[in-house]
Amino acid sequence: MSTKELRVEDHTPTSFCESTSFSSMIGEEISNKPTPKTSVQAWILTFTCVMINCFCAVMWMTASSTPAVMSLWMNISLTKLNWLSNASAICNSVFSLPTAWFYERYGIKTSIILCGVVNAIGCWVRCFAIVVDDDKKYIVFMVGQIISSIAGPLVYNIAAKLVAVWFTPKDRGLANIILCMAVGPLLLPVITPTIHDIPRMLFIVAGLATAFTIPAIFLPGKPTAPPSVTSTLDRTPFWQGVKVVSRNFQFWSVAVVAASTIGMVFSVSVLIIEAITPYGYTDQEAGLCASIVVISGCIGGGMTGYWLGKSPQHYMLIRTFTPLIIFTYVMFIFNLMPNSFPTVLTVCVLNGLFSYALFPVYLELASEITYPVSESVGSCIIWSMCTTFMLAFSILIDVLKAGPDATPPHNMNLSMRVVVGIITAGNIPVLWMRGNLKRSQIDNQEKSIC
Repeated sequence: MSTKELRVEDHTPTSFCESTSFSSMIGEEISNKPTPKTSVQAWILTFTCVMINCFCAVMWMTASSTPAVMSLWMNISLTKLNWLSNASAICNSVFSLPTAWFYERYGIKTSIILCGVVNAIGCWVRCFAIVVDDDKKYIVFMVGQIISSIAGPLVYNIAAKLVAVWFTPKDRGLANIILCMAVGPLLLPVITPTIHDIPRMLFIVAGLATAFTIPAIFLPGKPTAPPSVTSTLDRTPFWQGVKVVSRNFQFWSVAVVAASTIGMVFSVSVLIIEAITPYGYTDQEAGLCASIVVISGCIGGGMTGYWLGKSPQHYMLIRTFTPLIIFTYVMFIFNLMPNSFPTVLTVCVLNGLFSYALFPVYLELASEITYPVSESVGSCIIWSMCTTFMLAFSILIDVLKAGPDATPPHNMNLSMRVVVGIITAGNIPVLWMRGNLKRSQIDNQEKSIC
């Protein structure tokens, strides 16, 4: 018998003892209700999604990870080489919002599979650059880059939607950062130390991008048991949700702060190699700096993701970490110098640790304050803004780079000063950021009842 069937007119207590027995019976039935939990399949799906994400990111950063070698192989300038990364950023900005509609229309599983297949096709197209004439390498490489980049947003933007469907509230923050972090590009500086290794690297990337797509075909589309109350509730229809979000001032405050912080750390991850090589550092040292930003970011994001599962203190985390993020960019100004690699590496560690730590916080907060709008709407808008800001920042940093007659040539000293001003201005909305955690309130109400 369920609690809905226990009506007062069917069972009216006639004494205190019977009343106590009646209450105990209801409490026992409610306590026997199984506690929602994250399934093993959810973590397997997350791992599959992360691997596809990794090779989408590897595709994105293939050229920028070893710019000197890649520009020599394609016989192009570094500025032209940077447009391979910029092309990926443009595609991500343009196709991010449509992915929110795609998630709602075709589901998470179809989105992951389509992303993996199209990314693999683009990676194989890039392999044709190995056999064409030197003057056509860049064009063929760019075509493959664009093909893969069109599909990339399907997995880059999926974190908030996937964790809302598959994970319990206490696991959402941690799962979010796992899904958002792609550590595949960390291997690129190691895989491509010389120009002769480029063909091998392109084939490895294409082969692994294909291989890691296959497991997604055999995974379920939905969890067998709902992990939370809100995972079973209907969301606002897509276009209506877009209109609601567009009028939400607090959402746009979160979006601007997220785009400024994440867009800038993405830019630094791509351009830090070009920023320190003028000071005499090797490609391997520069690659290590780019990698350590992401590695430390995984640690920082894991810490805040775990903390959100224990205590939903989104605003406290943002207001604590934001000044630290700004300070790390100030440190870059004074630490870009010769013969100071440990110091530069330390600044990269701190920059990644603090910046990426807020990534799951931004995405989860956006989902909370816009609920019951689908999580995919807010997260896709934020991702689109992040890559748009990254594109603008990357172009600006490159334009402000010193010329060949500077000391040292092609340094980015002025660029880093401008970066500090931009990151400070972009985080001003933190001062008035607020809003109710609507989704958590519903899940916690159910938890307190049970």
